[in-house]
Amino acid sequence: MKDDDLTPYERTSRNLGQSDGWELAESEGRLEAEDILGRLVSIALYEFGENKDDWPMELDPEGFLTALTAEGKTFDGGISVHVWPNDHPPPHVHILKKSAPDNEYVKINLETGDCEGDLPPWAGRKQLKNIKALVLKYHPLFADWWLKNHGTTVTLLS
Repeated sequence: MKDDDLTPYERTSRNLGQSDGWELAESEGRLEAEDILGRLVSIALYEFGENKDDWPMELDPEGFLTALTAEGKTFDGGISVHVWPNDHPPPHVHILKKSAPDNEYVKINLETGDCEGDLPPWAGRKQLKNIKALVLKYHPLFADWWLKNHGTTVTLLS
């Protein structure tokens, strides 16, 4: 999709994985051959794809996303760790607390083990130390999730 002149907000409204975004991009003349090929692949996957129960997404017959699911695991203390299938590099996990809003999460880089971005109100110094230890302990699992969903290998740098 030709979108170099769009703001990030405008780009998200043109999500080609959803019918509204596709129609908007099409009406603006922003679709390219690779966009059409990608949708055809999604239609073929819907029709002929194997192991659909293991996929991190669901598609409709027209090749549009109907649901995204994340790899995730819940730990003691109401903490859950997730890798989102539609996320961006660098490899990272999102740590959420059950009692906090979903937009208040800790993001830990899987290559460096460092926290990225601002900490939410529920994550103090001690909580962050415990989270980093948790990510280190389960790093092979989280790295495997990243590989499965994004196709890139993750190595924890010392």
